[in-house]
Amino acid sequence: MKNKLFLSAAFFFCMSLSVVFSESAFRGGDLVMEPLSAKTMEYLPVTRDFRNYFILQSIDDVTNIIIGDFVGADILITVISDLESDGKADKFYEWYPQVKKKKIQTKPTTPLYEGDEKTKEKIISGEIFRTNYSYKMSSLDSLKYMLKKGTDIVKYEHGYAVRIFDPEKPTERMSEFFFGRKNGRYDLQFKTNYYKLYNTVIKPPIPFSVYCVNSKDKAVKDTVEELIKIVEAAD
Repeated sequence: MKNKLFLSAAFFFCMSLSVVFSESAFRGGDLVMEPLSAKTMEYLPVTRDFRNYFILQSIDDVTNIIIGDFVGADILITVISDLESDGKADKFYEWYPQVKKKKIQTKPTTPLYEGDEKTKEKIISGEIFRTNYSYKMSSLDSLKYMLKKGTDIVKYEHGYAVRIFDPEKPTERMSEFFFGRKNGRYDLQFKTNYYKLYNTVIKPPIPFSVYCVNSKDKAVKDTVEELIKIVEAAD
């Protein structure tokens, strides 16, 4: 594999442990880098243009699916929480930011949730962003393309980091990825810093579509194992 070593070891040290990026302003992305709770979900942003967002967060034993549903009559943020990462959702939290009201449901009311495993799969693959009014997030297809291309890939300790540069500004990172396994646990992160629509630069208010650290979730595990096989086959 032809690797272009554009990423420093220091960068990947931060990325592999907690994916701490140098952003001075508070952004929604900071929230998903810590285990999300029923309280902190209140601070998740409502998008200015009312685009939906979807996030898979899996930290240690807890896996959350986060859905910002802003196209219906009610502006709604939903967190589906799997407390043991066993593929069975345990809690359904809903936050209505316009009226400052929170509910615990027996099942989500948002039509954007298609069940635990299917929704996770669509977030990782990126399909959910293409079929809904959402931001254009760099997802699994972009990562696989870079792996098969064999450039801008760096191995770091227990995993691999990849980034996509702006063709017009070669030092600017448009998207960043990390995946790896260690001690039977898995890391998987997809981060879209910005993308371009014609001449407009668009920055998602929450740059992460996937943020998983030390996860045991099956969807995360299966994805990371598949990605590692692609890397190893290219060596």
